Amino acid sequence: MVVIALTLAGYYMATRVLFDKSIPDAPCTMDITHGEFINDQYRQYQFKGSITLWLRNNMITIFGVYNTAEGMKKIARSLLLDHVKKDKKVVTAEVKATHVELSDEVHDPENFFARTNDNLTFHFQKIKKGEYLVMINNNWVATCREH
Repeated sequence: MVVIALTLAGYYMATRVLFDKSIPDAPCTMDITHGEFINDQYRQYQFKGSITLWLRNNMITIFGVYNTAEGMKKIARSLLLDHVKKDKKVVTAEVKATHVELSDEVHDPENFFARTNDNLTFHFQKIKKGEYLVMINNNWVATCREH
């Protein structure tokens, strides 16, 4: 009986500690279809596109359509993260740099998601294997799926 109890306890601990990831290991994508937001200038905008968290590479990529009162513009950029700390279900980081692609029509690197030197906090709640609910800076909430 003792051997069976210890075996079951060991199995439970091994699966919990070794295999139950509380934050994504692989690239994790948030697909946003009808996101309505307010930017730092207090102007409304809509975003339709994908945001991919590359936590292993300390990077976030953003690709989509940014729709404001001035019209629709394509957005394509990546944020390089620094001082990344992972603790159970929370990841904190600082935006080190923003790389704006040539195809990006918004052009202002400070105008979407986060500025250079801004702090980001990601709270993850595992929904099922490879799928997480993520809240970013108590503002963005989306489902993130690993690839």
